[in-house]
Amino acid sequence: MSTQINYAAEAATQYIEVNGNNYAYRQFGKKSGIPVIGFQHFTGTLDNWDPIILNGLAAEREVIIFDNTGVGNSSGETPNKVADMTHEAVAFIKALGISQFDVLGFSLGGFIAQYLVQDYPDLVRKLIIVGAAPQGSKVLEEFPQLIGKAMQKTPIERFLFIFFTPSEVSRSKGMATLQRLYARTVDRDQEANEKAIMAQMKAITEWGTDPVTIDLASIKHPVLIIQGSDDEMMDSDNSYLLFKQLPNAVLSYYPDSAHGSFYQYPELFVNQASDFLNNF
Repeated sequence: MSTQINYAAEAATQYIEVNGNNYAYRQFGKKSGIPVIGFQHFTGTLDNWDPIILNGLAAEREVIIFDNTGVGNSSGETPNKVADMTHEAVAFIKALGISQFDVLGFSLGGFIAQYLVQDYPDLVRKLIIVGAAPQGSKVLEEFPQLIGKAMQKTPIERFLFIFFTPSEVSRSKGMATLQRLYARTVDRDQEANEKAIMAQMKAITEWGTDPVTIDLASIKHPVLIIQGSDDEMMDSDNSYLLFKQLPNAVLSYYPDSAHGSFYQYPELFVNQASDFLNNF
């Protein structure tokens, strides 16, 4: 896929102060009314979004990506509960003057997406949830152990272990993804610090152990769910549970892929996401 403008590489990092915290964000793409806002995965920052996906979406609509509180280049103390992450993200979004938006929530961002439509239904038009799970998913009780196992590997092998399957094809797609993620060479984000990582880990683990407070059946928003066939972190079957509970959802599984399914199939994802946002 080619685009005339490489938004992912060229968009400047901007900052806005909200409630004493300085939030880092990038805003780019075609002005078309309702923007799509990206909510990142565990430890994810501005530079962990795939450029193919950002550029593909931005060809038709405005895209906003940001570092939530205390992550990457944003200041403040990272919340250790998904609900608090959601409320602080909404404060940032309202400070930008946005009254309605579409959501792209990846992993932890997919948890935030579920709170968004429950607590702020009028702010959200449509949801895209990638590699996530509903509240009460027992697999997340093992999340710290999985991350501990990943941390024993080299940075490249850690990335491949978390986001891709062991197959030769999947790993090769993972290496190509890494090249894209590091293609931006100026104005890059700093990585998540240890304090933010520990807070996010607590939030993710408790997403699987806390009482279920989100009534998915009551959510009427259109939802596109994307999942890999072999997502060990979230358990791929949990996306089917999301689909069964959400009354207006579409589900797509990508073959021979893991937690980073849309990293592995970025062109397919852009086509599906654009069609969903435009037509569903």
